[in-house]
Amino acid sequence: MVVSDDGGSSGRLREELGVIPPGDLRNCLSALGRQDSILSDLLDYRFISDGALGGHSLGNLILSAMADISGSWVAAIRHLSDVLVTVGNLYPASLAQMTLSAEDARGKEYHGESNINRCVPPLKKLWLEPCDAEPLPEVVLAILNADLIILAPGSLYTSTIPNLLFPEIRTAILQSEAPVLYVANLMTELGESNGMTLCDHIDAIQFFGQIVLSAVLANDTPPKPSVMKKYAIEGGGQLIACQNSHDGVSIISKPMLDTRADLARHHPELLDGAIKGWLASL
Repeated sequence: MVVSDDGGSSGRLREELGVIPPGDLRNCLSALGRQDSILSDLLDYRFISDGALGGHSLGNLILSAMADISGSWVAAIRHLSDVLVTVGNLYPASLAQMTLSAEDARGKEYHGESNINRCVPPLKKLWLEPCDAEPLPEVVLAILNADLIILAPGSLYTSTIPNLLFPEIRTAILQSEAPVLYVANLMTELGESNGMTLCDHIDAIQFFGQIVLSAVLANDTPPKPSVMKKYAIEGGGQLIACQNSHDGVSIISKPMLDTRADLARHHPELLDGAIKGWLASL
């Protein structure tokens, strides 16, 4: 994943300590850990105060301290993964200090993730600065050895696509024989993707990422009215598939929504079953 976050606790640590923003890494570590682990809850704990610690995530502080102690972010992630007993390996796309920038259709530029979050989609340009930042060799090797490459749901322009802006990562995906599956978002996001259709998402990923998707998994279960109301207040709406394919990319609609949650979330078991079902059909 690209670590270019410049807001919240991650942005503050990036500015104060000169480290890569740890927030996305913390979220992934928490997700990869055992669901019943108190340690995962500790990672997500956020201090509530008006002082210097206010708003900081404990997991962000632990990761930053572990990287300082071990002298390496890769080692820090590995050590914390051992403590959490996580499944799989996690790597930041790059260890370089990067800024994500964009330009919309009107020619207005946005610099930094927090500003792009408030953009007017669709975007015309999207780039990383410095442009010559190199990805971790472990990331490229993992892609080349993968049996399946999944583009996970997340903020379209500031989470999913930025990983594809590294030429080395794009080349590895193109050289890999593994299929590339995009698990589509459940909802649109105010600023970044409000008003965009699923086809618009596919177009953006393939245009900026310069890759070809093998298929897209989309949820077809509508959220309950109370959830829809929450997102509608912020300008969001359900992202649904209106067709079975787009630009040669198959779109598979399946029930993948966790209908018990108070926010739109993928149901882990339904999502797992949908991915395995698609793989079995190849």
